[in-house]
Amino acid sequence: MKEQYAGVSEKYNAAIKKIEWLEGELNQKKQALNQIGKAQSIMSEGIKSCAASLYTTQAQLQAIAAHLNHSNKRIFELIQKNKALKSSGDEWLRRSIKLEFEVLMAKDTLRKVENERDSAVQMYDHLQAGLMSNNQSRKQG
Repeated sequence: MKEQYAGVSEKYNAAIKKIEWLEGELNQKKQALNQIGKAQSIMSEGIKSCAASLYTTQAQLQAIAAHLNHSNKRIFELIQKNKALKSSGDEWLRRSIKLEFEVLMAKDTLRKVENERDSAVQMYDHLQAGLMSNNQSRKQG
């Protein structure tokens, strides 16, 4: 009977140790899962921020494109007016100088807008690269 009790007691102790080991493993898995969840949440917020920035950049690019179209039309109009004025002597000279100045100002404005557009495109590319990097990190994680 003592032998049976010793055998049962030994199996009981082994089962208790296995349960304790499994509980430790379970706790480690829970901690790892919690850390992964936190990392995923942080990445999700980063992605949301990047997406918002991309929408802002897209809106800026659309505004710049509209401004460029308007500027191009205005330059074309000014060139047409300039051609029409070439036939009117002194009046032509006065208006021509004025229109040339406006054309130069429009071209200067166009250069500034193109520089803003280029800067916005670079920002867009940078944000898109960051978003892709976050997506790749998330896929690898």
